[in-house]
Amino acid sequence: MDLGLKGKRAIVLGGSRGIGFYTASLLVQEGADVAICARGADGVREAGSTLVALRTGARVFAESADLGDAASTRAFVQKAIGSLSGLDILIHNASGFGNDNSEESWARSFQVDLMAGVRAVDEALPALKANGGGSIVFVGSMASKYYFGRPPSAYGAAKAAMRTYANELAQTYGKEGVRANVISPGAVWFPGGSWDKQKQNNPKFYAAVERAIPLGRLGTGEELARIIVFTASPAGLWLNSTHLAADGGQVAAVD
Repeated sequence: MDLGLKGKRAIVLGGSRGIGFYTASLLVQEGADVAICARGADGVREAGSTLVALRTGARVFAESADLGDAASTRAFVQKAIGSLSGLDILIHNASGFGNDNSEESWARSFQVDLMAGVRAVDEALPALKANGGGSIVFVGSMASKYYFGRPPSAYGAAKAAMRTYANELAQTYGKEGVRANVISPGAVWFPGGSWDKQKQNNPKFYAAVERAIPLGRLGTGEELARIIVFTASPAGLWLNSTHLAADGGQVAAVD
């Protein structure tokens, strides 16, 4: 299937590793030009070089940015749009991972998971509209709809707020050709990720999670990237205001 991504321009917030990097890699391989950011300058620089090597002539803008900071987030999006000479796709993959109930976790999740997306959309909307429309994809979590037995924390609540915000964007700007959707992964393994660490440090728990998933294993970064890229692409044009559970059946529930 031709996803229609040749010549498209995409921003991936949180694109230097994990799901974000797999997503940026697939976008480049499908013919898109990309801009990525993350906090670590060395990691972003290395990821950018890897992306450039994936396709001759690929245009890649890679720069460090603190997505918990309003000015840094807005400046990156502005620079990325300038470097790419416009914008067709905005993907917000970054998370503050506020996994406890502390004030610090709530503040970090609010700023990174939610407000970074709000700020990026503010900066991106004029470019998306100017191009006749585009696609906004937020990477959420199944924690936004399902209780996994953990104590209260900021993470799931922030991802749930993201879903409401995406719906409002879709309803408001759909008539101008701008779509907004949320992809919610379940447990996903990739080298160096949180589930990779669980596998090494708590193998019994990891094995129990595997057994609970109907497909018998965790998802991979590459598999999530395919879902995200399809949803963001012109091939996914009729997906709008949608929440897509991408968990291999891990959550045994109907939305």
